[in-house]
Amino acid sequence: MATIKDVAKLAGVSVTTVSRILNNRGAISEKTRRKVHKAMEELDYMPNEVARSLLKKRSNLIGVIVPYLDHPFFSRLTEAIENACYCNGYKMLLCTSGNNHDKEREMVSMLRANKVDGILLCSRIEDASIYAEYELPMISIERTVENIPSVCCDNYMGGVLAAQTLIKGGCKHPLLFGNTVVEYMPAKLRHLGFHDECKRQGVESYEFLLDREDLFAENFHRNLDKLIRKFPDVDGIFATSDVLAVRALKSLQDRGRSAPDDFQIVGFDGIDTSDYFNITTIAQPIKQMGEFSVEMLIKRINGKMIPNQSILPVTLLSRRTTKNPNIR
Repeated sequence: MATIKDVAKLAGVSVTTVSRILNNRGAISEKTRRKVHKAMEELDYMPNEVARSLLKKRSNLIGVIVPYLDHPFFSRLTEAIENACYCNGYKMLLCTSGNNHDKEREMVSMLRANKVDGILLCSRIEDASIYAEYELPMISIERTVENIPSVCCDNYMGGVLAAQTLIKGGCKHPLLFGNTVVEYMPAKLRHLGFHDECKRQGVESYEFLLDREDLFAENFHRNLDKLIRKFPDVDGIFATSDVLAVRALKSLQDRGRSAPDDFQIVGFDGIDTSDYFNITTIAQPIKQMGEFSVEMLIKRINGKMIPNQSILPVTLLSRRTTKNPNIR
């Protein structure tokens, strides 16, 4: 197996020069760089990444913890994060917590043991602030955690836009349909924005919340029947995710109801599925959230100051499930 000394000998340079080129340090001419890279190719020399990381006290690894990968929001987010890591010279270690508190803590400990340079965390545990005690750069995504910088979308404005869209379309009895959300999650702001805007416009709003297991289980249709029986006059639905909006749309269509004539529906997230089903939605800037989170984390890793909270704007995408004049 070739060594750095073999590369230096073949290229006709010193070991120090080869080391500087590998670590991109010092003023080295392009001619010398080409000679060294050619020697590395001829000898099939692979730099010892572990040794280099120990020397630099950096692993160039970023840990990422998300609750699920089967949800389109998190799959798109992790794709954006991975690409941003790669473009910045980092590799990503991905973990899924399944919203399990103990597992999430174990994942954080494992990533620390693997000497990651920082962690991007989509935490769902109440006491996530304990992570701030670790001497490791962290960014919280879609969750405000004390003493940990966060990157979120404007959830409150998303709820406001959803209410405005339904009311503008003529809805008199709008309802928020989603899963139960604890107070410390930013998604709770979607609920607040929706109900606040309905109140401002003098329209009574309703709410029908289920546990996540009920939203995505086989008994979804039965739960929707409960909604219809409990709120028979509802003519507009704000589904707090696009996945839920698609399920509600298909289930209501199976019952002979059509959108937007019999009811109107607005989703949230802006995933591709909403476009396929022509569902009006409040789009999160998912790609930008992933890229911006990586950018902020790298700044933290390099000891730079960053905002404690960054809120990215959401966008209304008007489509065929609401009565709006700007339908595309």
